[in-house]
Amino acid sequence: MVLERCIYANLCLGQNGKQIEIFKIRTMKLDADKDLQSRLACSQRDSYGHIINDPRVTQFGRFLRQYWVDELPQFYNLTRGDLKLVGIRPQPSIVWATYPAEIMDRALKQKPGLFGVQYAFDRTTSFDDNIKIMRDYLDRWEESPERTDREYLTRILKNILTGKVKSS
Repeated sequence: MVLERCIYANLCLGQNGKQIEIFKIRTMKLDADKDLQSRLACSQRDSYGHIINDPRVTQFGRFLRQYWVDELPQFYNLTRGDLKLVGIRPQPSIVWATYPAEIMDRALKQKPGLFGVQYAFDRTTSFDDNIKIMRDYLDRWEESPERTDREYLTRILKNILTGKVKSS
């Protein structure tokens, strides 16, 4: 029970649509999932599709998210083989439903990424920009997976280290 209060296991779609548990340090209230569908339907979202000023996030959770501390348990997912280092971030099926089917279908042909491809660019201005980044990544990845992931990882790490991108 104590671990459940600290670590959150999010059921997401992995490679080939297989459900996987993605682990994070809990940043939201315990019953936050009950409210997700209604929040997605009526809340404003940032360019990454995250709910803006989500009231379910705790004050301490905002701090953890700002510095990506909440993502640290996903290194366990990486070592288990659920994730690859770079790729399109894992999403629950309810969130994938807000994306174009073509993007979802193509993204789910590969493992989700620990580092999201959108962080290879300065903060996007709209959800449509994010979709374009995902589409461009998928196009490039289908031609040359290793080279594409290497290039994106270099850009992502540079953007994180220079403060050009922040977690939301």
